[in-house]
Amino acid sequence: MPTLRLHWWDAPGRAGEPTRLALTLKGIPFEDVRHSFGNRENVEAVKVKTPFQQLPILEVDGEAVVQSNTILRYVGRLTGLLPDAPLAAARLEAIMDFMAMDVEPLALCSHLQGEEKTAARVAAAAAGSAFRKRLGQLDAAIAPLVDQELDMAQLKVFCETSTFISGFYDGFPADDTLFEGCENIKALRRKISHMDAVKSYYAGRGGFYAAFGPSGS
Repeated sequence: MPTLRLHWWDAPGRAGEPTRLALTLKGIPFEDVRHSFGNRENVEAVKVKTPFQQLPILEVDGEAVVQSNTILRYVGRLTGLLPDAPLAAARLEAIMDFMAMDVEPLALCSHLQGEEKTAARVAAAAAGSAFRKRLGQLDAAIAPLVDQELDMAQLKVFCETSTFISGFYDGFPADDTLFEGCENIKALRRKISHMDAVKSYYAGRGGFYAAFGPSGS
């Protein structure tokens, strides 16, 4: 087994949290290097050693694996949470890519700052928005997964939707009302959040991580 070091913020989101959760659930040891938002000098010292100078970074025996979904693909194969069959893997990777490329940018609003960003997220959470349309498309895409064994696409959806309502995204509601009409998303969140190993991992974690606790009934 390779020596793994994950560099990500002391917060959920992107590839960081699904990687933490996947490795933990599968009992694969790794060093969880959580960088503080208030100590960016350490982050810059790590990022400068990588091609694109961005987090997250997964060090594998000292070599940097970068880009969120590349990390998730690597971890998915390492943990057995992505299938070996190319077509079966492609179905799951398409959901991961849709989440990263189509859903997350509408939530991040990274081109805005301050009150403008918060206002944009309030608008994104409203019925009829482009963001809500994407959530509906995601909901339809994951329908076949809800009753299947856990995989990396499910963990990606669970972690990112939990992050949306964790308080990390100013302007989004801090409850499942964001997923109104998305019954598959809510069912998937219930399934994963009620797993004993997931409950154990998040037990006692407050702040943003409260949203990762048992969802629904």
